[in-house]
Amino acid sequence: MPSAPKAYLAGPTVFFPDALEVGHLLKKLCQDHGLIGVFPLDELEPGVTAREIFDHNIARLRACDVVVADVSPFRGPHADDGTAFEMGFANAFALPIFAYSRDLRPLAGRIATERGHDRRLRDDRQLEVEDFGLSQNLMLSCAVVGVYESAAKAIQAAAQHLSAT
Repeated sequence: MPSAPKAYLAGPTVFFPDALEVGHLLKKLCQDHGLIGVFPLDELEPGVTAREIFDHNIARLRACDVVVADVSPFRGPHADDGTAFEMGFANAFALPIFAYSRDLRPLAGRIATERGHDRRLRDDRQLEVEDFGLSQNLMLSCAVVGVYESAAKAIQAAAQHLSAT
């Protein structure tokens, strides 16, 4: 009998004070939808080096069938850097990615902007701000199957996607 598909649970949740509890809840949501949730902190010993964490997470990610990623704004208007890396890595291996966010507004709506002389949106440093109506940078937004308003909905969509393929 084949084992249930594995879902890598990417996101800044690992930095939360209650990270293990939240990870457990995410894994329970996966279980409720016939998936095995793989949380980055699982089986990770305390006191490991940055390289060991990286290697651990890459190995876990490579063993999964799908990624569910929290792309909520983290320490600013954008998704967590590590989550973005994991999404890119998953995309390179053709893993389907399902994202969720507490803030689904377009990225341009979360950054203070003005129209520049070229009519493009510019931030306070005069750097162009993407205005495609996407909630993240286009490279993240175009890599996902969908972006949902909650982890539960993203996990449900991931499970439905895997059962249909």
